[in-house]
Amino acid sequence: MLPRTIAVRRRELNEVIKAAPHSDDAYAARSALAQFYLRVGRFHDAEAQIEAMLAAKPYAADLANVHSLYALLVAHPDMTVHSDRAASVLSQTIEGNLFVPVTVNGSARSYMLDTGLDLSLMSEVEAKHLRLKPKSSTTRLNDISGLAGSAVRVVVVNDLAVGAIHLRHVPFLVVADTNGAFVGIPSDQHGILGIQPLVALRRLSFEANGVLTINGKDEPGATTEPLLFVGTSPITQIAYQGRALPVTFDTGATQTTLNPPFAKAFPEVVRSGQSQNHDMHGLSGTTVQRSVSVPRLSLEFGRKVELAPATILLDQTTGASAWAGANLGFDLMQQARPFTVDFSEMKIEFPSRRDSSAQ
Repeated sequence: MLPRTIAVRRRELNEVIKAAPHSDDAYAARSALAQFYLRVGRFHDAEAQIEAMLAAKPYAADLANVHSLYALLVAHPDMTVHSDRAASVLSQTIEGNLFVPVTVNGSARSYMLDTGLDLSLMSEVEAKHLRLKPKSSTTRLNDISGLAGSAVRVVVVNDLAVGAIHLRHVPFLVVADTNGAFVGIPSDQHGILGIQPLVALRRLSFEANGVLTINGKDEPGATTEPLLFVGTSPITQIAYQGRALPVTFDTGATQTTLNPPFAKAFPEVVRSGQSQNHDMHGLSGTTVQRSVSVPRLSLEFGRKVELAPATILLDQTTGASAWAGANLGFDLMQQARPFTVDFSEMKIEFPSRRDSSAQ
């Protein structure tokens, strides 16, 4: 069942469309609905919105680009949750990324969690192991590096299990084995769970000892931070010097990077830092960005965390970096554990740390 706030929002968007179907407001409402349906795995509903937008703007390059991808997604049933019992699994942190045990079409694997991915991902060798044959599209996706990738290919996993949770018809993009996401990673870990399965898991509790609890109970007395979506990207906030800043919440980023809005808000921090070039690694490759490095910054993400060193990017790299103060990565999330990402209630909870071992 959808949270009430999301249900209300969908109703409001549909009312905008109904009131003036051919208006700019209706077009924007359809775009928001398409992004909502994409992140919850309702690909047929998402494609219907894309088709309506194309009818209004048949020469829109962004729509033409994604249309081929949606044609592949709707060739299969929408993603569904077959069972959603509470479960706990033991995660591993490898090269700064979080991996959890999964079962994919009956095969035991270990996949990374990445809230920054619009769709899940696997390598060619993984698709071959699972006996899945990729289908090609003409769609090209951009990533955090700012580069446009090669044409995407898609496979659909009929059964994906995380603990006791079974998901059906989960799409994965297939990339080359040489892709940077899998360099140095064992072949049985060449998969990344993107936003659809993570939202479907509903409530993810990241414990200090590495345990990931799925659909656990609320903890009374926990402090909270807001959680919302801009498109398919989850957004929360951090604070610096008592000032709250919106940030993208990206479990797949090994390193938190501060964006140009942070530099604009705190010019004295930029002046105190050292200029350097920063490599931005994405699925499509690496770009070099102008940045400033500061030895350390004390921030708050539910509790006190420290970014050391702190990299401040001076130029926009993605659409979100124009307004988000940072891309919050797993380096700071590890310091903030235990915390719970609740996609049902759209919040992040920070329960009290029980003892010094959780620090």
